[in-house]
Amino acid sequence: MFTKDSINWSAPTAIDEEDFPQDTLGRVQYAQFLTNFLKNEGYTKSGSSEGIKRNYVLNLNSEWGSGKTYFLKRWSEDLKGHFPTVYIDAWKQDYSDDPLMTVISSVINQLREQAGAKEDDKIIKVSNKIIGLLKAAAPGFARSISKRYFDIDPVAIMQAEEGNELGEVEDSDSESMDMSVMASNMVKHLIDEHDAKSNAIKDLKKNISQWVNEVIDRKKLNFPAFIFVDELDRCRPSYAVEMLETIKHIFDIKGIVFVVATDTEQLQHAVKAIYGEGFDARLYLGRFFNSRFSLKAPDLKDFLEVHVDHTKLSGDFLEERGIKILPPNPDGKVTLRNIAVILDAFKMPPRTAIQIADRVIATLSNMSKDSKIDILMLTTLLCFNEEDSKKFRKIISGNFSYKDKSNREQGIIGYIENRFNNYKSDFKMHFNPKIDHPKFNTAQRLSHENNYPEGTYLIPFLKYQQDLFSIYTSAYDGSTIKFSLLGTRGIEGTQYQRTQAQLYEKQQQRRKHEIEKSFSEGALWLEALYYQGCFYDVTLNKYTDYVELASALDWIDGDSDANDA
Repeated sequence: MFTKDSINWSAPTAIDEEDFPQDTLGRVQYAQFLTNFLKNEGYTKSGSSEGIKRNYVLNLNSEWGSGKTYFLKRWSEDLKGHFPTVYIDAWKQDYSDDPLMTVISSVINQLREQAGAKEDDKIIKVSNKIIGLLKAAAPGFARSISKRYFDIDPVAIMQAEEGNELGEVEDSDSESMDMSVMASNMVKHLIDEHDAKSNAIKDLKKNISQWVNEVIDRKKLNFPAFIFVDELDRCRPSYAVEMLETIKHIFDIKGIVFVVATDTEQLQHAVKAIYGEGFDARLYLGRFFNSRFSLKAPDLKDFLEVHVDHTKLSGDFLEERGIKILPPNPDGKVTLRNIAVILDAFKMPPRTAIQIADRVIATLSNMSKDSKIDILMLTTLLCFNEEDSKKFRKIISGNFSYKDKSNREQGIIGYIENRFNNYKSDFKMHFNPKIDHPKFNTAQRLSHENNYPEGTYLIPFLKYQQDLFSIYTSAYDGSTIKFSLLGTRGIEGTQYQRTQAQLYEKQQQRRKHEIEKSFSEGALWLEALYYQGCFYDVTLNKYTDYVELASALDWIDGDSDANDA
């Protein structure tokens, strides 16, 4: 008996020799909900043993990178223990010119396997009518049938000279053909073929219903049968549309529910490629489905952890390569989450978010020993470049202009504050202040004990953008830092002393036990690390080179698997 607990993705699994990790995006609740919904739509128990069976087609809408292939494969695998279930990767099979053949072959093979039947087992028997239907759909069949039975070559007819009477047309062997008789025979054949096709489709529906019943009886499963169609939006436009037509007009079989997974926006482009840009693709697609369910966009922090190799951001990996980053974090997952905070602020779609995170890692992998870099600075610049390369150019050249409602120039700082004012999120930085700053050396050249504990300090997103990114990009003339930012180039510069003084002042304002529990001075500590570690030596020109080099690397969608779709 199927229950909510029948679908459990709390542990990793393998499906057809493909590894599927634990569900970290909370998708299992959607599978549980949709199973109960479709189970009731496809079959309702009644007083009779047969019950009430219905056909239902659900469009599972989800953009690329949101995990729909992972979702469909795990979902379909779990349902096999309770319902007849078929999974079809349409993109992997669009080399076929016939979607009908794709669906039927998948249904036959998978239902036979699910029933535990051998190929010669009559549990799933293909009738002659179905074989005829498939042959009729094969390319070139119409021409070969007309040539064989009517001695007519359609090409010869099309190549006949204008004005020739039908009786004067010659075949490919230069023999005269009496087309008045042949035309009559052809019309009769087309009518017979149409009737035969209709009967074959009826027979096909009857056969599939029998196959489903056999699987249910043998394995003690339940109605309805589930057929999943994945990756339709990646197929050739003509193939995608023909697949939908097949599902709608041939597989409207009672007791079977279809789940067709698509990026609906991309599928609309495919439809328009056939019918023209002015065609109402959304309305057209709507007639194929009973309802549409959209997977919620995943939380980028959890999503990137699944799709991006965070081990290359770990403290051990970077230390081995001799690369220092800000903010420091021994756990690569924390650094990846910091990157995700910026991507989320820029509202980057999942696919683009993966690319930018991979570009950050590619940049680190290409850096020489003893290099240093601010990960937050690099990610922010990569986002600006991805979003609008012209805006990026203005920012790095110091020519960025932004005016408030009163038409007063506010520059990059005003733009940042206006755009991200309502975005509330924090970066995390784990370090031990006492190692790098055992004493506070203030402007009065007095030394004070540092009582800040080791731990994870929080850096508000907007605070970083105001105090570091905006100031950094505004203070640069391209290759060197203007005198106003630091005063001097050493760690004794006035800004560094000012930062230490602020940290010491906050420490004095708190009692010792409050200091031990407070990690809110993260922004000031990040500034202190910036100046002490001379991270300002990484020029804006250098960041520009990093951005342009990494952005030239464009990821191309590969074969779909559990981790990319």
